[in-house]
Amino acid sequence: MEFVINEWFLEWHKPDATPEEQQKARTFTKWLINSEHRIVMLRDSDFTRKLNQIRRDFNFHYMSNLELKLFFSQVIINPARCRIIDEPPVLPDETIAILKRPSEPPLHNIESDIYLFEAAEATIEKIIVTTDTKLIDHFEGQKLFKLWNTEDFFLQLEI
Repeated sequence: MEFVINEWFLEWHKPDATPEEQQKARTFTKWLINSEHRIVMLRDSDFTRKLNQIRRDFNFHYMSNLELKLFFSQVIINPARCRIIDEPPVLPDETIAILKRPSEPPLHNIESDIYLFEAAEATIEKIIVTTDTKLIDHFEGQKLFKLWNTEDFFLQLEI
């Protein structure tokens, strides 16, 4: 199975992340390294920019430094664990319409998450794993993508 993750994984590596979040991030990395599944990401996206920024900003911190180095060396550069897409695929018009920022409250900035859908569009499963409940709620009822919150994802795959 291929799936897309967003910044929750990176946030859980920051020094101010809770010990539970940091442990979940480590557990997820170990699981991904040893599984037959892989993540999919765009080469130049908010995720990759944030990954590089966190590696620079928090290289003094054990969790950020060593664990993200492990993630990079064992997952990101391993084609069996990570498929990197250079050019984002064209999204269906229905998805683009859902991603448009609403003209009336609540004015969620859903458009900034387009990179997640572009990466997921390149997969068969079209799964996005996120902690963003507003994004999950916004896409409720549509049939093109499966948005899973991290808790459900971890339970479903026994991570």
